[in-house]
Amino acid sequence: MADREPSTGIEPYNLGGITGFRISRLSNRLMLWAARVYGREFGVSVLEWRITASLGLLGQATASEIADLAVLDKSNVSRTVHRLLERGFVERSDHPDDSRKKVLSLTPEGRALHERIARRSQERETLLFEGWSEADRGKFLSLAERLDARATELVERTQRRQGEAPTAVKVRSGAG
Repeated sequence: MADREPSTGIEPYNLGGITGFRISRLSNRLMLWAARVYGREFGVSVLEWRITASLGLLGQATASEIADLAVLDKSNVSRTVHRLLERGFVERSDHPDDSRKKVLSLTPEGRALHERIARRSQERETLLFEGWSEADRGKFLSLAERLDARATELVERTQRRQGEAPTAVKVRSGAG
């Protein structure tokens, strides 16, 4: 009889069955697709697009607010905002209530870019859900929103346990 490891009573680890892994894989595929399309057609990175889209939604925001909305690393947002400023897509002004903060907004060129990419983004969304019924698409988006809300709760709970201030921002549906 062959030597066997003693049974632990735990099912074998199935990475493909782990929700975070599956969503991360899907997100990476979608970001790769976006990077190729937006880079080739508009000359922007996915991060530049996400920041532009966030400003398109919010109108004006600080870099920190954009990072919270899009769940991005603040240092990456700052570097990318700097590139967008240099390219003339974003402008910076003083915060009305806090002289230490800067408010970001899209320039006319940035708004034009945002509108062109938003139309292309909607086309990509149509392609992604091709063959899905409206009911299935709506159900998927509703479940994704529920899962996002639950993940936000769990992140905030973990932050509180670790003595950190929660950073989650409530996002209106249709944020990009």
